[in-house]
Amino acid sequence: MLSGTRVRRLPPLPDWKPRRVDLLCRDMESRKRVSVRIRPKSRGAAASSFHRFAVFTAIDGTLLDARTFEAGSARPMIGRLHAAGVPVIPVSVMTLDEIAPIAADLGLHDAMVIEGGGAIARWMASGWEIEACGPPADTLLEVVREIEERSGANLLVYSALEEKDAARLSGRSGEMLHASMRRRFSEPFVIESGDVAAVRKAAARIGFSVRRGRRFFHLCRECDEGEAAMRICEELRCDMTVALGGTLLDSEFLTRADVPIIVPGPDGQADSELQALVPNARIAPSPAPHGWAAAVDDAWQSLLASRSKAHPA
Repeated sequence: MLSGTRVRRLPPLPDWKPRRVDLLCRDMESRKRVSVRIRPKSRGAAASSFHRFAVFTAIDGTLLDARTFEAGSARPMIGRLHAAGVPVIPVSVMTLDEIAPIAADLGLHDAMVIEGGGAIARWMASGWEIEACGPPADTLLEVVREIEERSGANLLVYSALEEKDAARLSGRSGEMLHASMRRRFSEPFVIESGDVAAVRKAAARIGFSVRRGRRFFHLCRECDEGEAAMRICEELRCDMTVALGGTLLDSEFLTRADVPIIVPGPDGQADSELQALVPNARIAPSPAPHGWAAAVDDAWQSLLASRSKAHPA
């Protein structure tokens, strides 16, 4: 549990009427690690300051090495951005419990999009404050069951897996593994049997889309990550954004950035489906973290040069 963390929830989706279903024998109380507090929406924006430039980035396999979860050669670049007053905003499928230690280690204390756009976390002096942007995880479990019934597929929900299976699929271990399984705003899954197209069609019929991440499929509402990222951008009042991602799940916030960048996977290949969705994206020269650092440095230098020409001294 993260001390000093508060949650405020948006109204539930008006068109979703949950049914009572078997919740995969999961003890839902284990999800409620953070107390709930309602507060006005405007408070988060009021505390923000002006930034002309911001970096929005996926984490697993984009900023951090996909196998070791280390920042490595990206650290000096993050330090330069900090020194220049440039916010680095994680946009991740990770839970707050999972990503907060990473953010603390890298000094990222502005805001974060967590659990695939399911919530926004903002640093409020003494801790992270969470704003839920969509339905809670227990409702998404009901959505998963509905998709199974409509598509005939068998979907394995990540948070309900045996620990050894979750570790094998996620590449995580120890406390990072446990933190990743404490979902409150998302439910990643794998398709054990069935047709992906049928799963996507079934999800669309009840107002959701299914997008592929680096390791799992994810349930999303339209523009989840994109809308959350743009809200943070407005709060920071930045007029230029660089965004880095590596999977289809990242397409929504990449397409909204001034400079979208695709970071290749561990095999050195950029996701071809993501490239088709974001055809104007630059391709980082190598996988994370070195490719992330090189691509951000190149984009930053290009933007500074362009601004200098537009506004000569």
